[in-house]
Amino acid sequence: MNLQTTIMIAAYNAARFLPKSIASARAQSGLTPEILVVDDASSDETPQIMRDFPDVRYIQMPQNGGPSVARNRAIEAATGDWIAVLDADDDMVPGRLSTMLDHAVAADADIVLGNFTRVDIHGVPVNGGVFLTPSEVDPLHHLTLEDYLASNQMTAGEKCLGYLKPLFRREYLMETGLRYDPALRNSEDYHIIAAAIAEGAKVIIAPEPDYLYQQAEGSLSATVPPKYIEALLAADAEFAAKVLAPGADTRTERLAQMIDIRRTHLETLMAAEVVMTQLKNRQIMAAGKLCATNPRARKLVMTKLSEAVRKRLPGG
Repeated sequence: MNLQTTIMIAAYNAARFLPKSIASARAQSGLTPEILVVDDASSDETPQIMRDFPDVRYIQMPQNGGPSVARNRAIEAATGDWIAVLDADDDMVPGRLSTMLDHAVAADADIVLGNFTRVDIHGVPVNGGVFLTPSEVDPLHHLTLEDYLASNQMTAGEKCLGYLKPLFRREYLMETGLRYDPALRNSEDYHIIAAAIAEGAKVIIAPEPDYLYQQAEGSLSATVPPKYIEALLAADAEFAAKVLAPGADTRTERLAQMIDIRRTHLETLMAAEVVMTQLKNRQIMAAGKLCATNPRARKLVMTKLSEAVRKRLPGG
């Protein structure tokens, strides 16, 4: 197979992780990828670290814009036929991209979503390791919008497909102008894939869990800023208005129900994150008041606190 591939790595203050992620990109078998690091105005040693990698294309952003902005810059600069996403603190096993390309050709896909294994900072599997059960994934199945939304409801314990890192056919991105939403600093992969499917892109899932997704240990610091969720809710509302518009081919009652459920869960998550932020800032009275008026958020906060405590205990 003679397909050129670009691996884009958006990096922000990730100097301690970059050598390992770049090494995993270099180690891809069956192809020689273009590796492109976009430094999102890091304040750590990233510029110094990158001097050790003269074979890696390095772009420095003038100011921090978030992962969506950095990835969009990488898309514009990429030269490969396919563009793969690799987070700066994650890794890939050597044959990942070759396998994904095989699936892409077999399914005539525009985008391939890769299964992953959850690992700790040392690469040891955690939280069950493999995300999706490979035998339950059909790599020839083109995802529908309802398929995708059904697995992105933001519920506890959900196998959220928005976590899967994509491999894009570059020509598809160039022809459609599809890009990451620059307003989003989290769940940006979910939104670009949902938008692609809504526009008719052929999207599949590769069953092999060959992306190594690093999961941080639970703590009170592992909260999502409420303003990020506000931006996500706004993006969801804009997306809903488009796919549920009168006469839209994508409009179905089931899709409307799933979008509404997702919105409710996101609103609960935002309330819970406000409480977690208040607790970190020792605003106990304010946190208690919000919990008292929002039972769903209170339940989620208790779950988060229990997980944080459990992971700090010996053997947790």
